[in-house]
Amino acid sequence: MIEVSRSDVVQDYLMDMNPETRFIKLPIEGYLDLLNVTPNTSQTAIINAINNPKYRFITAAVSRRQGKTYISNIIGQLTCLVPGAHVLLMSPNYALSQISFDLQRNLIKHFDLEVTRDNAKDKVIELSNGSTIRMGSINQVDSVVGRSYDLIIFDEAALTDGRDAFNVALRPTLDKENSKAIFISTPRGRNNYFAEFYYRGWTEEFPEWCSIKATYHENPRVSDADIEEARKTMSQAEFNQEYMADFNVFEGQVWAFNHEECTADLKELDTSQMDVFGGLDVGYKDPTAFCVIAYDWDKEKYYLVDEYMNAERTTEQHAIEIRKLIDKWDIDWIYIDSAAQQTRYDFAQNYDISTINAKKSVLDGIGHVAGIVDNDDLIVDQTCKQAQMSLDQYQWDPNPNLLKEKPKHNMSSHMADALRYALYTFETTATTF
Repeated sequence: MIEVSRSDVVQDYLMDMNPETRFIKLPIEGYLDLLNVTPNTSQTAIINAINNPKYRFITAAVSRRQGKTYISNIIGQLTCLVPGAHVLLMSPNYALSQISFDLQRNLIKHFDLEVTRDNAKDKVIELSNGSTIRMGSINQVDSVVGRSYDLIIFDEAALTDGRDAFNVALRPTLDKENSKAIFISTPRGRNNYFAEFYYRGWTEEFPEWCSIKATYHENPRVSDADIEEARKTMSQAEFNQEYMADFNVFEGQVWAFNHEECTADLKELDTSQMDVFGGLDVGYKDPTAFCVIAYDWDKEKYYLVDEYMNAERTTEQHAIEIRKLIDKWDIDWIYIDSAAQQTRYDFAQNYDISTINAKKSVLDGIGHVAGIVDNDDLIVDQTCKQAQMSLDQYQWDPNPNLLKEKPKHNMSSHMADALRYALYTFETTATTF
């Protein structure tokens, strides 16, 4: 199944567009014929979207074995056949950028193009026509800024957080009239920059964005036997992620939060008859995270109504913000990381904020929250973006050498810990109040 957000981007055939206005100036059909490539529907849609002068930013969420890296490199090289063009292929890390570098070399060799520079260390290829194609990685984005690009391709975009790399470092380099960017990947959950960019293409608020989603059904080279083998050897989450291009689940996800049913506008929620409590995870370089939860005993529902998260702030700065939330919601109890005893002391002595040591059994706490989430008993206010991200992106550490399961330490961990402290400690101690 393929979904294309813009009705003027077709997926059944390569559109015949005006050579003066389309992005790829050279006839792509002949180029593909020489490679003996017949593009599938997702590849066709990507080409038609990039050629359409209306769309500067194309986000393609495509399943495994769609030839996404290959078609990206083909588009990159076709762009560089025009003299003086500059293309940047971004990957999450060095190893993946090497794949694109080797592929570009093979394409250049296939068409016997004249190369004036081939720098394996810097991963830059310069053609005799003055065009360049450069490989870069998200974790070293500073090394590829400083020039204008005609096209930037983010390959496997969802594997890393490229929001700042694009918005801060690279978008200013797309300063030519028809410069473009492609973001292409299998999804990794829905609360990340790749998902955000994908959903832009489905709104009229971002008319320069076009989005494409394609499952394994769009690849005619995938056999029924291949799919059956994948279903047997993968978890359901992994299969949905890799073969169905599903944004809602991904392999290693700790909690399967139902965003459609459990995200709501809670600004009118009356919490006066509810127990209201908070969870606090303390950090410095890592953010300090605080969530506010109300429990309705009659409905047996939890409502996450507010949040605070910030890094590299003083205890006083955190205390001021948390005090505002205490007063706003009339918070009854705050459960704090029991390792943060100095913060607990300072809060009590200097800012009149009383806290309770949280129960910290990680796996038991995760399991407890999972039971609440799985039953759709946690409703999150639509403005609490950090909590939504944590519920979506909190994941198990894939390190095979671990003696037991543990969650991965990332930007989702901090609010996830605060959420766990709050829910696990409240429900296991509430009857003692």
